[in-house]
Amino acid sequence: QLARSIGLLCGAQETMAKPTVLVTGGTGLYGRAIEAVVSRDEKAKEENWVFLSSKDGDLVDRKAVEAIFEKHKPTYVIHLAAKVGGLFHNLRKKVDFYRENTLITDNVMECCR
Repeated sequence: QLARSIGLLCGAQETMAKPTVLVTGGTGLYGRAIEAVVSRDEKAKEENWVFLSSKDGDLVDRKAVEAIFEKHKPTYVIHLAAKVGGLFHNLRKKVDFYRENTLITDNVMECCR
């Protein structure tokens, strides 16, 4: 299985069912790159890949993240999501970006338990 062979973050208990790999930030630069690799890999057909975008839920909101995890029940998670805003916006709002990205990561990691 592709997910197991590349050593993904934060796995739930594996079952006999087809594993689900949840990719946060699935429409970003790295998410799209992984999606391109997965689309060409025969091993990936043995897994259910879900590529999330910000339209799927606000990862700053714990309840929204819990709902996403309840809906998809991921076996593995590749966490790539982050708030980004371009160089000048990042410089002006660096503390806000840091806090939001910390919350996003904490929410995803807590749901991986």
